[in-house]
Amino acid sequence: MFACIYGRAFPERGRDAATLLIDLAFTFSPLVEQTGTDTVVIDVDGQELLFGAPVSSGMPESDWALNIANEITRRATLSDVKVNVSIAANPDVAIHAARSFKGITVIPVGEELRELGGLPLKMLDYSLAGIDQEKAEEIRETLGLWGIRTFSDFAKLSIAGVAQRLGQEGVRLQKLAQGKSERHLHLFQPPVGFEQALELEHPVAELESLSFIFARLLNQLCANLNSHALATNELRLYLKLEDKTKYKRAIALPVPMRDPKTFLRLLLIDIESKPPQAAIIAVMIRAEPVKPRELQTGLFIPLAPEPERLELTLARLAKLVGAENVGSPELLNTHRPDAFRMTKFRLNYRSGKNAGNTSRLALSAGRMRELPAMGFRVFRPPWPAEVQSMQQRPARINARGASSSYVICGQVVCASGPWRTSGDWWRADLWARDEWDVAVRSSSSEQSDVLCRVYRDLQSEEWFVEGVYD
Repeated sequence: MFACIYGRAFPERGRDAATLLIDLAFTFSPLVEQTGTDTVVIDVDGQELLFGAPVSSGMPESDWALNIANEITRRATLSDVKVNVSIAANPDVAIHAARSFKGITVIPVGEELRELGGLPLKMLDYSLAGIDQEKAEEIRETLGLWGIRTFSDFAKLSIAGVAQRLGQEGVRLQKLAQGKSERHLHLFQPPVGFEQALELEHPVAELESLSFIFARLLNQLCANLNSHALATNELRLYLKLEDKTKYKRAIALPVPMRDPKTFLRLLLIDIESKPPQAAIIAVMIRAEPVKPRELQTGLFIPLAPEPERLELTLARLAKLVGAENVGSPELLNTHRPDAFRMTKFRLNYRSGKNAGNTSRLALSAGRMRELPAMGFRVFRPPWPAEVQSMQQRPARINARGASSSYVICGQVVCASGPWRTSGDWWRADLWARDEWDVAVRSSSSEQSDVLCRVYRDLQSEEWFVEGVYD
């Protein structure tokens, strides 16, 4: 399906209609043809998923087409452009309908000649059939002598007679009048570059209006990347605010991408989490061009989520719980107990050579004799404990978790320690503590002995159970 937008800007506003129509078209699809200064055509295949009901609902095709036409008209009005919009299965049919009929026109498949048949033949655009001006005048004069006045009159002529008297140009024109021409769109090529900017005439403070602007810029940006067989692994957003300040955001991507829908959702989620403090008067989006990812998976490798979907899920989680709480934990280079930070997820793809080395290492490890291993289960937060000491060594412990029925209570039968650690004395959150590994004989017959780690905070003189050995 194709949508044609025919319109002109208000002359008193001094606006350029061609630029406005192209910008409007790019908010709906990256496949745009500029047929004339006042006419653009876009490919809207697949838009029924956005502007229509699910396929299972039985929604007629004309309904979603009417929805998208109404949305185009609404956005054109916001841009001070008066337009005619037509939707048809043939781009040339859509062009003739938009230029001839006011408002919105939806032409179902198979009804092209019935809708256009009454149009005068002077409305037929010869350039769509690839006919130059001189030849067009000759054919137009001949058809006038034959008494052909409308599209329908021309369509009813014998194709053999048309070919004999007017040649192949006449045959192409007749198919154009019948609504049966076949051609591909001559796609509009945005300016080469990986940066898109727009100065707004009026400040924008609502996210919905801002999303339309982002969609247009991202479609143009991704079209540029796609035309150069490139992708991007970082998006940078620059906003100029009404209070003369600037707003900058950067989104690092785990893998190279060029999907405008994914980029739009990521930008909107990021702005919702940290909105600008004033209305926006200018927008610029810059992409760092890189080579697209090349990945060939094996038949026996488990399926993993697509990087685009994973990135959107992580962005939503970061908005809910904070960016500092989402990612992969990384141990810090310090002696502070349990010190770590959250880093951004990175997808590492192993080549076949590395995979083979890993397999050989695993095989070698299997041949080694099995060594005993012990795990340590850390309590977060640590459990407060009551500790009785004898000769400066733990003698009895009583501790219970805040949200657990598990109890560590009994006499200490063996203790190793203390191991004193301290550091960061120059900071407000300095730490110093004595650690012990103790074996506790439970006072209850229902529980077995426990081997755990306890420590005494030297700042507060309080005892805690850090975890148990399994």
